[in-house]
Amino acid sequence: MNKAIKWILLTVAGLIGLIVIAVISVPFFINPNDYKGKISQLVQDQTGRELSIPGDINLHVSPRLDVTFSLGEIRLAAGRDFTGTPFASSRLAEIKLALWPLLSQKQLQVNNVVLEDVQLNLIRNKEGKTNWQDLIAGSKSAPKDQAPETSKEQPTQAAEKKPLAIDVGAIHIKNINVRYQDEQSGKTIELSKFNLNVGHLQEGRPFPIEADFVLSLNNANQKPLTATIASKGSLTLFLSKQQFILADFSIKGLFQGEMFPSSKLELELLTDAEINIPDEKVILKKFVIKQGELTAETALSLTGFTTPSIAGTFRIQEFSPRTYLEQQGIALPDFSDPQVLGRLSASLGFSLNGDRLAVKDMNVQLDDTTIKASALVNNLKHPDYQLVMDIDQLDLDRYAVKKAEKTELAAKAATEEPSPPQTAQSAQEADQLIIPVHLLRDLLFSADIKIGSLKAAKLQTSQIVLKAEGKDGLIRLEPLSAQLYDGTVTVTGKIDVRGDIPKMQLKKVLQNVEMGPLFVDMTGREEISGRANLKADFVTRGLTKKELTRNANGTMSLSLVDGRIARLQILQTIRLAKALLEKQAMAPASSEQPTGLATLTAGGKLTNGVFTNNDLLMKSDLMKVTGKGTVDLVNEQIDYLLTVYLTDRVERDKKTGLVDLGNTPIPYRIKGSFTKLEQSAAIGELVKAKAEEFLLNTLQKQLEPDSDKKNSTRKDTPATDAGSLINRGLKGLFGN
Repeated sequence: MNKAIKWILLTVAGLIGLIVIAVISVPFFINPNDYKGKISQLVQDQTGRELSIPGDINLHVSPRLDVTFSLGEIRLAAGRDFTGTPFASSRLAEIKLALWPLLSQKQLQVNNVVLEDVQLNLIRNKEGKTNWQDLIAGSKSAPKDQAPETSKEQPTQAAEKKPLAIDVGAIHIKNINVRYQDEQSGKTIELSKFNLNVGHLQEGRPFPIEADFVLSLNNANQKPLTATIASKGSLTLFLSKQQFILADFSIKGLFQGEMFPSSKLELELLTDAEINIPDEKVILKKFVIKQGELTAETALSLTGFTTPSIAGTFRIQEFSPRTYLEQQGIALPDFSDPQVLGRLSASLGFSLNGDRLAVKDMNVQLDDTTIKASALVNNLKHPDYQLVMDIDQLDLDRYAVKKAEKTELAAKAATEEPSPPQTAQSAQEADQLIIPVHLLRDLLFSADIKIGSLKAAKLQTSQIVLKAEGKDGLIRLEPLSAQLYDGTVTVTGKIDVRGDIPKMQLKKVLQNVEMGPLFVDMTGREEISGRANLKADFVTRGLTKKELTRNANGTMSLSLVDGRIARLQILQTIRLAKALLEKQAMAPASSEQPTGLATLTAGGKLTNGVFTNNDLLMKSDLMKVTGKGTVDLVNEQIDYLLTVYLTDRVERDKKTGLVDLGNTPIPYRIKGSFTKLEQSAAIGELVKAKAEEFLLNTLQKQLEPDSDKKNSTRKDTPATDAGSLINRGLKGLFGN
């Protein structure tokens, strides 16, 4: 028995030895270069293209059964319509593998792979035909007599097969070049100098990988763009489990082209990731983008490839946007505050489950402003947006861009009369679309926004609350409220965009707003002071600002307490009118202060953009004013007729001559544009009326002397003077 076993072992060893000797002897008896013609002919038959192999084909088997196959220079011609440029060429392709592990253990052990100087030319001609489509068509065609494999046993057989274990010593790919030329569009894309080095590749063990290349884009209609990319990292493969681990992987890119602010852009990516295909899971432990001072980082986990579920975080490390933009060669506008954009940081968490996207714990720090928010989007195909936001403070005026300085002449001309281009521009702005119906009609949302303090257009507000929602083409604002200069403002309303022309309904309420500091902040001057109350309820329709103003209809009432109106100078205008009438120099006013008032009330209707008021009432210690008029919001015109009653307390100085108008109604006209108001007092009519009254009284006294003696209180008045006055008056009246 022992002898039989011994003979069997010797026989097996002998057979193995013969196989080894045969394999080693193959290169000595077979020259691969003898088959160049057959290889070229086979390629010619299959593709219709000529394959030339000017280089040597080497086949070497070592005593350890390491097989080395190398292919020297080869060239594959292009199709018939692309003569002159070879389709592909390479200088060296070499593979070295261990034959014995493959035969004995079904283990593919590749000791080395080398590929050098490969050139691939892809062309699309002006007719739209490519130089590779015939190769694709040939690869898809199958012999007519070959039936498709439909055996149901294949999955079982494949499952029973033992997977090959891969062991590759190293992979070196050097100088791969791919050029794509589109003659139709004039576009050329080139991948050049592609190099790839892979270390000892073995399943379950990390191996290093490095790659670099240059990618360039040339377009006949655009400036060229070039990207130089270099990457390195560690990769672990679990082919049997279909799992992959990428660790410490980095990509550095330099992008050059005139499309970038400083003609170049440097970018760096860092990542650690795990991929598990059977479990349909991807874990991105770290993904960092660095560009100058900007560093953004995210981490996420993804489960399910068909319907993904994603959860992760995103963070921007604190940096200076101003410094970053300056380093990129981007010129910043001339902000009102040169220190803005000095600090920015952000962080948030996010999740995606089916068609539900959520953003939570958002925290943004911009300069001195902190923004906290959360958002939810249900049904990504037909989104339902939900937003909750809290802003501690926001000064928009700091970010306002300064206007270009005007020369004194230009400023004077602009003050006196607007130039035609500016007028045309204002009209164009009024006709601009401000309500995008097609965007708002399908908008489904709810918003709850709070702002601790806000400064915009020099106005300061605080405790702002905005609640709004939109559904089925109806947007509701309920409400927008804020504290405004020791008072409150509340706005409620709705916008109906279900039709082609949107309809709007608004209610505004101002309570106890101090107008003095409000106007000082807005204009730099205290145009109006006092505590104001306003109620406005109106409806309108239209797409532009002009249409909305022209179609506005509703009611409005206002009141002002303990105030002053700077541009309304009633007393000064009356003085001037009286002085001009009497051809006297107006005495310097004891005070040129604006018109003061204890109370002002007015109410009326808004019809097609024109406010009509018939019950204006203004009272002060010096006068009482009633009036009526219109404010044309469409054409920005005011037309008011006031009636002024001066009290006996108005300037008893004889030089001013106003006391004689006490308790006399004075017509007062205010008319003009919002920017240029004209004011006039009808003093002439009053003086004429008083002269007639005086004349008639004197005439009555002359005709009824007894009555005059009974009622007269001025004994020192000569009758002759009165008679002379009457005679002159009668002559003036009857013309003789």
